[in-house]
Amino acid sequence: MPSSVQPYVPPRHDADALNPEVVRNPEVIDPRIADVEAVARWLDYAFKLPGGFRYGLGGFIDLIPGFGDVVDALLSLYIVIRAIQLGMPRVTLARMVLNVGIEGVGGSLPFVGALFDTVFKANRRNYQLMRDHLGGGSRQQSMKDWGFLVATALLLGVSIALPVFLLVELAKHL
Repeated sequence: MPSSVQPYVPPRHDADALNPEVVRNPEVIDPRIADVEAVARWLDYAFKLPGGFRYGLGGFIDLIPGFGDVVDALLSLYIVIRAIQLGMPRVTLARMVLNVGIEGVGGSLPFVGALFDTVFKANRRNYQLMRDHLGGGSRQQSMKDWGFLVATALLLGVSIALPVFLLVELAKHL
């Protein structure tokens, strides 16, 4: 296993791309999660627009009404299944499932959902969670995962409680 994992550096497509004398510094990918990186890359950041914005096939898949959201979520769950196989902590798995859920709910909106899916990049986030855990930062990562889950639970609780409270107050005044 490499001593340090470098961030993903996309290949350059310019005049020097075919020059063997130009030295490249590609990402060193842990072989245990090379398949996960490939899925995340193709779904979230395989292509580059002028200006540097990266997008993948997930945004196009989401353009198919109904069916596209299901297919995208199932492909995203492959990364979670690999995390289970590699023995990731349960809190990290919960965060990964939450990332897929956020992308699924946000992606379910017609057209705007495809844009959300292109920007949110749940697969890339989940790949980074796996890479960070396998890189040895599991204690600190676990605390970040708990913080994210607690903040999400609070936000969800408020988003459910506030409309109920407003409906009760409205019913009192009728």
